[in-house]
Amino acid sequence: MHQKIRFYLRYHTHYGQELYLLGNIPALGNDVPHQALRLQWENDEWWTATIHINTTEPFVLQYQYIFKELEEIAYEGGIREILLDPAQGTYHCIDSWNYAGQTENAWQTAPFTRVFFRHPVQQPDCRKATHQFRVQAPLLPAGKTVCLLGNIPSLGSWNIETPLLLQPDAQGWFTTAPELPAGITGVRYKYGVYDLEQHTFECYENGADRELPAFTTDGQTVLHDGFARLHYPHWKGTGVSVPVFSLRSAEGFGTGEFADLAPLAQWAQQGGLQLIQLLPVNDTISTWTWRDSYPYSAISSFALHPLYIRLQEVGTLPDSHPLQRQFHSLRQWLNEKDEVDYETVLTYKMAYLKAIYDQEGEKLQTRAYWQWFAANEHWLLPYAVFCYLRDKYHTPDFSRWPEYNEYDYTAINELVITDRAAADTVHFYFFVQYHLHLQLQAAVEAVHSRGIALKGDIPIGISRHSADAWMNPGLYHLDMQAGAPPDSFTAEGQNWGFPTYNWKKMAADGCDWWQQRLRHMSVYFDAFRIDHILGFFRIWQIPQHAVQGLLGYFHPAIPVSREELLQKGIAFEEDRFCQPWITESRLDQLFGSYAGIIKDHYLQSLPNGRYSFQPHCDTQRKIRDLHLPEAVETALFLLIADVLLIKVTKGERVMYHPRYDLASTTSFAALDPVTQERLQALYQDYFYVRQESCWRKEAMHKLPLIRRATRMLICGEDLGMVPHCVPGVMQAQGILGLEVQRMPKHYGADFAAIFEAPYLSVLTPSTHDMSTLRGWWEEHAGISQKYYRQILKHNTPAPPGADASLIKEIINQHLQANAMWRIFQIQDLLAAAGYIPQQHPDKERINIPAVTQHYWRYRINKPITDYELRKF
Repeated sequence: MHQKIRFYLRYHTHYGQELYLLGNIPALGNDVPHQALRLQWENDEWWTATIHINTTEPFVLQYQYIFKELEEIAYEGGIREILLDPAQGTYHCIDSWNYAGQTENAWQTAPFTRVFFRHPVQQPDCRKATHQFRVQAPLLPAGKTVCLLGNIPSLGSWNIETPLLLQPDAQGWFTTAPELPAGITGVRYKYGVYDLEQHTFECYENGADRELPAFTTDGQTVLHDGFARLHYPHWKGTGVSVPVFSLRSAEGFGTGEFADLAPLAQWAQQGGLQLIQLLPVNDTISTWTWRDSYPYSAISSFALHPLYIRLQEVGTLPDSHPLQRQFHSLRQWLNEKDEVDYETVLTYKMAYLKAIYDQEGEKLQTRAYWQWFAANEHWLLPYAVFCYLRDKYHTPDFSRWPEYNEYDYTAINELVITDRAAADTVHFYFFVQYHLHLQLQAAVEAVHSRGIALKGDIPIGISRHSADAWMNPGLYHLDMQAGAPPDSFTAEGQNWGFPTYNWKKMAADGCDWWQQRLRHMSVYFDAFRIDHILGFFRIWQIPQHAVQGLLGYFHPAIPVSREELLQKGIAFEEDRFCQPWITESRLDQLFGSYAGIIKDHYLQSLPNGRYSFQPHCDTQRKIRDLHLPEAVETALFLLIADVLLIKVTKGERVMYHPRYDLASTTSFAALDPVTQERLQALYQDYFYVRQESCWRKEAMHKLPLIRRATRMLICGEDLGMVPHCVPGVMQAQGILGLEVQRMPKHYGADFAAIFEAPYLSVLTPSTHDMSTLRGWWEEHAGISQKYYRQILKHNTPAPPGADASLIKEIINQHLQANAMWRIFQIQDLLAAAGYIPQQHPDKERINIPAVTQHYWRYRINKPITDYELRKF
């Protein structure tokens, strides 16, 4: 049936500004921004667009407006949804721009609409209506609804005894659909609040009456009236951060499991908490060793980790089975361990699951299973085949597989059909993932039943040896590595080993991979943390030949050219600026009496009296492959990183990036004072001035696409070397920033001023990458003393250790701040409650970023049910 939809957007613009309409149908670009429909300027107040579609079945139209001016782009907040009835020939959608950064949008996300302020979903009958009035009213408690009153009989004639009651939907919109007289004008109306339990009108919204625009009389008019103008107090919540593997229970098997989230939620509810924050829970199995314990290097952005499955909820084996005979004794032994024994737990669980699958796999063929399979096949089949090939060829590096090293859906589908061994293994992984899904889904329901929201974690990168990279290698720069420049964690920078993203390729389909990933995540989580959100502005990109993050550079970035260097009066010579500065004195300083051996084995002399590396060891990667003693390798790494500029060649174009902290190099020290001054000025401009516009534009093109994928609340981990544009962009997108009191973002400050943090923030005294409060207090007595006096306002010497009362004082200070969220590591909450373990605080630390091969295995000392958490 032919249907006409006309859109009206109230928006005042200036010359050169344009508005577009993006939606989930071809006429609106199929959610691909560069295909969005351009609106027409009607007058100073309105922009319009008209589309025609053919449909025979009711469907939900989703759409959103975009603002463009030159290279500037802005997406409004939220996505409107309308159930279109094919019997209704014409729709008129009257909208107002929704600024993404306004606080009300944060309150319309899943934690609030799905957990804290959940309303029973109802669908009003709109078939005979001439109008749909739709409005949002965040933070409206259960038992209350929005009502509508106006100056005509159809809208109650302002009689508060008989208002029109609006019905809520799952997206947080309240709707009523009255039939208004044809051709009526001068309609004024207001929304209000109605108590459903007391059957009483409570109040009108603030401000002047609203007026009904009178554009046409045909069809049905849908008014999206934004937010009801009510008094919204700044809602504040508190949460606990804990990796799943850190939980402990008698029913678990040497590690925390999804089923342990239910008792954790009960514990959190007793303590007055509203949120549980987890680390990533995706499958990381690459080598089948403890090195896979790193949760930020998943082999699939969709698959869940088998480590977190509860075996007895999947099934049991006969008592005579060897695995069943050792089940209880092995579980007890593993549960008594202080830390996770990753390899033993995983090996046993996978063997046990395989035995259950061989015994009961055919019972899986249920309608619910096939519905789940159909919804997840796009990632599930490639992931399962990847696992089969990883184990068959004993490597996750698909480039080394003798066959299927290039992903081909037809080929892998044929493999599963024709190869019995492949089919059996693939279906086993289906079996495991389905049960993981069931267990996590049950855990989410249990968490929600306690009024607790669940927050997940999105790693900034993907493993280069993963199903994601195998399926879509073009979406990533596999010849590059992501990391971070040097900081307080690591003097050499961080090299995470992940490939960087090919954002240009991703943008071609509207970042569909990201949107699929986030929609999948939203099945389980109400909010998520973007790990290293700075990567959406720019990423620290490290060439494949380097090992240390020190030899990276920002991408994208405006580089330095030869011409610019010369123009600034710098006598540029490529070898002098881009090659390591190796001299006799430097070698004597590093190697002493062994300098001669180093020269013989690894260096070659140059005519100017300097040295260069021999070809077999002229990169950090080549040096690493020599497996030298650690002290020798470290010294050679230091030599090879002693450069001023990093050369980057793209085709015939050669550009340069200043090496991070170049002033600390011996190469810089050897320059004349004038060149040092000019190079330092260039360095300051490169890192702190010239990139801001470029990085802002990058984020404004990417983050809205991430945000529009789901209704989860988004929090960004914006720590490290933060560009000036970041706070403004995050605020404009309604993305919460992270404030860590011991990591101030303002230069020269000792501690972050948490009472000055914006409302859209998450406060925490420590993250999983840091020591706990107990550990931090003992790291540096001077810092602890300064904090004790400056922040806690004590005029006595600081105690040598942080006891329960001190930690509770720090937590209470965070609770008093104005930010929306404050989240504490479970170790800190337990310590504040008086449960301080006997072991050294270092044993409580989850991760040490400076240790690239860190074993992630911390566990709380007792089952969570053995702890009591009272409200602070």
